[in-house]
Amino acid sequence: MEEEVQSIILNKLSQVQIHNIQSMDNIITLGEDLSSMIVTAFLQKQGSDVTHIDARLFMVTDDNYGKAAPQPDKIKTYDFPQSLFVTQGFVGATTDGVTTTLGRGGSDYSAALIAEAMNADELLIYTNVPGIYTSDPNHISSAQLIPELYFQEMAEMANFGAKILHPATLEPCVRSKIPIRILSTCEPEKAGTLVRVEETHADRGSHITAITMRANQFLVTIKSLKMLNAYGFLANIFSILAHHKISVDLITTSEVSIALTIDSTGIGSHDINPFIEDKDLLVKLEQFSEIVVEGYLTLIAIIGGGLTIPGVIQKILRIIEPYKVRLVCYGASNSSIGILVSEESADRVSHILHKQLFEDTHV
Repeated sequence: MEEEVQSIILNKLSQVQIHNIQSMDNIITLGEDLSSMIVTAFLQKQGSDVTHIDARLFMVTDDNYGKAAPQPDKIKTYDFPQSLFVTQGFVGATTDGVTTTLGRGGSDYSAALIAEAMNADELLIYTNVPGIYTSDPNHISSAQLIPELYFQEMAEMANFGAKILHPATLEPCVRSKIPIRILSTCEPEKAGTLVRVEETHADRGSHITAITMRANQFLVTIKSLKMLNAYGFLANIFSILAHHKISVDLITTSEVSIALTIDSTGIGSHDINPFIEDKDLLVKLEQFSEIVVEGYLTLIAIIGGGLTIPGVIQKILRIIEPYKVRLVCYGASNSSIGILVSEESADRVSHILHKQLFEDTHV
């Protein structure tokens, strides 16, 4: 094992001077390679019958270095041992054996893909908190632990800012109907939160699950009189956005305008806003529309099946009545409502929502 570790270190260090995304994938996996081997050696020294498996042998991906897409059908063909083994997270390889990484949240994603390939009964994710809370406990000290929730709710939470699970982690488990349990690394004896495959409680519709926040949002308003009674206008807009690889979160429309929210953490490196920096994008859009970009905004999402109950949405809107709201989006999903507010007021809005929805009277 010691000679293998030395060989890996020398191989990685020899590539440090190569500055491209492909070589960076090879270099940044060094820590994961070494830590997985160290853990394996430690467990073996403790008497455990455990083996080390290099993730590159089974985690087959495309060649989109830095954010490679796994190929589940090929991963499933690997003959995983039924005994205990240790492997790397977020590390993969192309069909030619070139090292890739899965991007943000890649370690949990790796675990989910392995669970799917092995047809596991349950996926355990250990993190720094003992489960999922009604809000970020670092932000709202009165946040309450959620004993269980469902994939749709977890997907909404992950998409709108909850940092416990990356949205991609849910995909393999949803496909294979494998429940996920979130546990604490420091307090493993606690029950944590169980993310169930399907809803089983008849009264689930009377429940609001959580409030999430996602800062550093942009609101882009695209205005044009050419929208009036026209067809194909939205298709043209989204074709341009797709060409520039811009992902839209929320959207609302009127007769002559479209409002879009863009997550700054997902629009490229260094938080560069393409609506400001990308001149080609602006030229294309300004040929037939007026563009207004607003920053310093936070997206607050209220999540749960109870939003469909008459009066619940109205109650939420009454709670936030004293605050300036730039956008409200509800309808595409029955289990979430998105509210865009200024970063300055986001803390107050999230606290009062949590207090009145979870602490005073639970909806």
